[in-house]
Amino acid sequence: MQRRVVLWMVFVLVTSVIASLAQNAKAGAAAPKPLATRELDVEGVVAEVIESVRKGDTLSVRVRFRNTGTAPAKIMLARGGLSYHTANYIVAGDTKYEILRDTAGNVIATPRDGGGWLEPKIPPKGTFSWWAKYAAPPAAQKSYTLYLNVGPPIEDVPIIDKQ
Repeated sequence: MQRRVVLWMVFVLVTSVIASLAQNAKAGAAAPKPLATRELDVEGVVAEVIESVRKGDTLSVRVRFRNTGTAPAKIMLARGGLSYHTANYIVAGDTKYEILRDTAGNVIATPRDGGGWLEPKIPPKGTFSWWAKYAAPPAAQKSYTLYLNVGPPIEDVPIIDKQ
């Protein structure tokens, strides 16, 4: 009888440890808290800036588009005839910064399809992540405004400096 009690206690202890570890892993995998947020022109879609890191002469920006609605939503970040790097830019101080290009002339951002389009369809309650690299504003500049092709500007986005 005592053996059954001990085995039951071990089982309960192991089960609770596993449940605790699983809960901690789930909490650690939670989406990062946005640095800035803005509702877009697309109904039910919110843009959340989740990364804004200046390292050396580059500013890395990552935006999570979240569909809060009950229907799928499409967002138009780039289309064949529209220049991707000039339609999605930042302004820091009095200076406009366009998306950087590599030596082959390709934008350093979320890739477009072969026709030059980037129009993700976001399912209800789903997300889509977009990223881009910009020339970094001067070190004295601590924030910027992000202009995306899909809605009003996202103002006062903080810059996080990393070495």
